Amino acid sequence: MYFLLNDIVLEFEPSRMMHPLDAERFSALSAEYIAQLGREMFAEDAFAHRKNPERARRLAYLIHLKMPRINAAQFFVTIANGNPAGVEPSFKSLNEMAMGMMYEQQSRGQLDAQKVDNAVWHRMAA
Repeated sequence: MYFLLNDIVLEFEPSRMMHPLDAERFSALSAEYIAQLGREMFAEDAFAHRKNPERARRLAYLIHLKMPRINAAQFFVTIANGNPAGVEPSFKSLNEMAMGMMYEQQSRGQLDAQKVDNAVWHRMAA
């Protein structure tokens, strides 16, 4: 499956991410708790998804576990002070075909933050 995290498209297979017992343990986490994990991750480093793609993949997987219809998340740093309160999360469900197209563009080096923002998040235009 594809998952858009901020401005990169991650590819992962949910069935291979964790063993069933781990998935059962994580099912007890709330969506708000998982969003807080994302806030903390991006408060530490606004480019965490690029610098540590495996950590980003795990966050995307947790979001997918709790909200299976969500395949896009943005953690927008509004105040770069290391405080998770300065990070605004947004979640969306995008068309699988659009996700595949973005993944292909990314593979060819043709996807950038501005294209993703224009197509999905609409923050820079505001």
